[in-house]
Amino acid sequence: MIEVRQVGVKRGGRYILEDVSIKCRPGVITVLLGKNGAGKSTLLECLSGQITDYEGQIIWNGQNLKQLSPAKQALQRAVLAQSIDLSFNLRVHELVEMGCYGRFDQLTRKERQSMVDQAVDQLQLRPFLQRDFLTLSGGERKRVLLAKCLVQLLAGRSEQNQQFLLLDEPTAALDMEQQFLLLGWIRALVKDWKLGVVAVLHDLNLAAQLADELVFLKHGKVSTCGSTKETIRTDVIRQVFDIDCIIQRHPTLDCPLITTIHGSHSTIPQEIS
Repeated sequence: MIEVRQVGVKRGGRYILEDVSIKCRPGVITVLLGKNGAGKSTLLECLSGQITDYEGQIIWNGQNLKQLSPAKQALQRAVLAQSIDLSFNLRVHELVEMGCYGRFDQLTRKERQSMVDQAVDQLQLRPFLQRDFLTLSGGERKRVLLAKCLVQLLAGRSEQNQQFLLLDEPTAALDMEQQFLLLGWIRALVKDWKLGVVAVLHDLNLAAQLADELVFLKHGKVSTCGSTKETIRTDVIRQVFDIDCIIQRHPTLDCPLITTIHGSHSTIPQEIS
C-alpha cells in the first residue's frame, strides 16, 4: 500500500502540489487526471523518488519513502517514463535485461534469462529480441520499456511482494490500436502479477476503461477521488476540466462513456454557415 499524507511541493514560492492525501493499493489501477499543470506528473515523481523535497509523508508498504535507499525503492516499484533517450543503440533483449541490473550480481545467468523470458512472453516480444531498439515503432518501444520494468519487478519480487508500476502518460504518441493493446497488457499484469498501478492519463475515456480508482487534481489539490463509477460525473468533469459532457454507459464495456460537448464557459454558435 502507498499512503500519501498531506504532501506538498513548492516551487518559486507557490505550491505545485498542496495537502495531497491519497491511498494506492496493490492489485488496483489508480489513474491521476487533471488539466495540464494540475500536478499529476509532480505527484508521480514524488512516488518514484525523483522529487524528495516534498512536505508531508509518503508511506510505502509501512516505511517512509525518504528512508528507503534508491536500491530498495527499485525492488518495490518500476517507472515507465514517456520516452527514453539512448546515446547508443541496444538490442531489445539487452535493454530488457537491464531491468535486473540492480541485483545483477545476486542473480545467476539462468535466473536473469528466466526473468527476461517471462516479461518477453507476457508482452509478446519474442520476434523483436534481436532487433535494434531504435528501429522500433513508438508502440513497440513502449512494450520493450514495459518489459524492462517487469524484469525489474521480478528481480525484486523475492524481497518485496507488494510492488507497483508507475506510468507517466503511457499512451502518449501512440495510435489508437497501440493504446488499447498497451492498456490491455497493463490490465493483464494487474490480474496475473497482482501489481498495483499508478498512471497519469489525459484521455477520460481511456481512464474510464482502465482505472479502478481515479484521482482528479486541480491546481495541485485533490478535487475528487474514488472509484471510477463514483467519480465520473458531469459536475466533477465540469469542475476539474471546465468542460460540459454527456455520460452514458459504454455499449460493450462495463464503464462510463464520456462525450464532451464544449467548454462550460464558452459560447458555441448555433449554426455554422
